[in-house]
Amino acid sequence: MSAFPAATAAPLPVEHDLRDPADGAEALDQIEIFAWAASQLERLAGHDGSLHLSLPAPLAEPEVLLQAMPEAEAVFWHPPGGPAVSGLGYGVRLQLRGEGRFEQLQVQAASLWTHLRAVSHPRCEVSTPRLYGGFAFAPGAADLDPWQDFGDGAFALPRWTYRRQGGDAQLSLVVDGRDIKDGESRRRWLETWQHLWTLLAVPDAQRFPSASQMPRILSVERPSKQRFTEQVEAIRAAIASGAFAKIVAARRSRVQLAGPLEDHAVLRRLRRARSVTRFAFRRSSGTFLGATPERLVSRRGRVLSADALAGSIASGGQQGAQLLRSGKDLQEHQFVVDEIVRCLSPLCERFDVAPQPRIRELKDVLHLHTPITGLLKEPRHVLDLVARLHPTPAVGGVPTAAASRWIAAHEPEPRGWYAAPVGWFDAAGDGEFAVALRSCMLRQREVFLFAGAGIVQDSEPALEYTETELKKQALLTALGA
Repeated sequence: MSAFPAATAAPLPVEHDLRDPADGAEALDQIEIFAWAASQLERLAGHDGSLHLSLPAPLAEPEVLLQAMPEAEAVFWHPPGGPAVSGLGYGVRLQLRGEGRFEQLQVQAASLWTHLRAVSHPRCEVSTPRLYGGFAFAPGAADLDPWQDFGDGAFALPRWTYRRQGGDAQLSLVVDGRDIKDGESRRRWLETWQHLWTLLAVPDAQRFPSASQMPRILSVERPSKQRFTEQVEAIRAAIASGAFAKIVAARRSRVQLAGPLEDHAVLRRLRRARSVTRFAFRRSSGTFLGATPERLVSRRGRVLSADALAGSIASGGQQGAQLLRSGKDLQEHQFVVDEIVRCLSPLCERFDVAPQPRIRELKDVLHLHTPITGLLKEPRHVLDLVARLHPTPAVGGVPTAAASRWIAAHEPEPRGWYAAPVGWFDAAGDGEFAVALRSCMLRQREVFLFAGAGIVQDSEPALEYTETELKKQALLTALGA
């Protein structure tokens, strides 16, 4: 990347401050922050390469940024206990295709990082640029409606990123040196920055619709129990043949709304879900969003973490104890544990698996959960770990490749990005990926909901149907049901 020259001209003025004029100290601080930003943009002007520039920002709910440009493509990511991130527009977008999509992404990203410089204001925590995105469940699974805008995989470095953790927040811009070659172009970027800053500073009570303002649900079209029973019985027959030990059956429901529904409103209502990662990926045709309880894998340096999550029951009463005694669910869960161990333990010098599954409690559903951690022998890109793990038996089946082929050939609707890896990674190869469960595709006045259940030889179709209904309940509630 070319060198960044020192600034030689005076910074662009900030035309107005964004705080109460009575708060002189805060207003002066605003002037200093934007003057500093102007000087950084001027240093890059006309040069090759891009700048990831981060400034302190007002504290706001991260969904606010998605409201600022409702037609712009966007991302949202908020894991349990982690920073909440929302992004608008694309500074860079990487589109993937075919069987080699994980490798394609690493190659394309490596080129991006060499041309990107990250600079943070002195009052900011140093902000590392991240690519956010996801994959289709399998190549070709997103070729049909409603998935055509998503493809086999896509990742983006957002143009604007708002990141909040606790009492700290920052707003970042990614801009190419060729886009800020003169004072007028730099001024436009600063004006947009100020506009977004102003929106973030609006009081919370004025931002989001109340429950009474959500569009009414007109209908929920579900596949019939008979159709799902036939799907489960076909899987049981395949298992009885000896070719499989488990296959996951997914089903899709369609919700019709009385009016358009905004993705930021649904994400905000999904805050009520416990111990989940909220995510969203907005395209021109719609937004894929959800609140998933399942982390696929994360990597920080040489430390990796993964979740085995399989085996479910309705919450309440003594249900947790019953789940821990269920032979069918324990078998289904052990398939997932064994596969994660098989895929990841050879890469690690230390590998720790909880000796017994525990209960992961969500609002409507309980899951068997086994946390897994490891210390890598040497750093491995998080995408290497994702490629090894996906699809786990929790969303595909056993054996993995054969089950995935069965799903592609027999499942009634294409999965698209449902049950596939979504998440982020950075230039160091660190990152975090979740499995896109408890998810839906939102398209103005209609929503496609997805849910699945793991089928083994002892599965009962009626119980599996009930399980998929339970798994959709949190999203239906967020839609206003």
